[in-house]
Amino acid sequence: MSQAKLTMEGSLEAFFFTQVGEAQARAGASLPQDVEAYVVHLLAAHLRKPAVAGRRTGPLALQYLAARAQEGSARAQALRQVGDRALFIAGVVPHSLDRTPVDLRYVRSLGSDAYRQVAPGHGALAVFHELADHFEKAAEVISEATDGRGDGDRDLLGLYERWRRYGETRDARRLVAAGVVLGRDGSDTLQ
Repeated sequence: MSQAKLTMEGSLEAFFFTQVGEAQARAGASLPQDVEAYVVHLLAAHLRKPAVAGRRTGPLALQYLAARAQEGSARAQALRQVGDRALFIAGVVPHSLDRTPVDLRYVRSLGSDAYRQVAPGHGALAVFHELADHFEKAAEVISEATDGRGDGDRDLLGLYERWRRYGETRDARRLVAAGVVLGRDGSDTLQ
């Protein structure tokens, strides 16, 4: 993303609003309006504070356990941070998990569960239940928004291996666009 484009657009939020909107169209996904707005602000916030989701923050599972041990508003805030970090990892850097004992499904599960525990499913904080319900779709849109050029497609074998491991619809779409024939049941056919 170029500085000139950010300056012309006016803000990181405006830039990511455009990116997320275009990503939804490319992915054929539609996020609820509240979830879309949350994703836009999450991306802008993580760009401003990149260390929040970095490797130096410690294991996500330990952060989740520590959050659950807290009480009151501190607990809700800590669970929100776990959900945000898991969503960022699942959407922006899922490949960082490839050489770890943790897989993408586990990160999604922690993130979704953390969001669900933030607050009751109604009122001003209902967006967190929506995030929990649409976690996988939101991660896919984030992935598409942050890698809209398809740079991941250059490594077709890596893309194929990732699809076999996680079964991501985004990866399947990219494989089909590259000419790989995938079976309807999620299997692949050697051509």
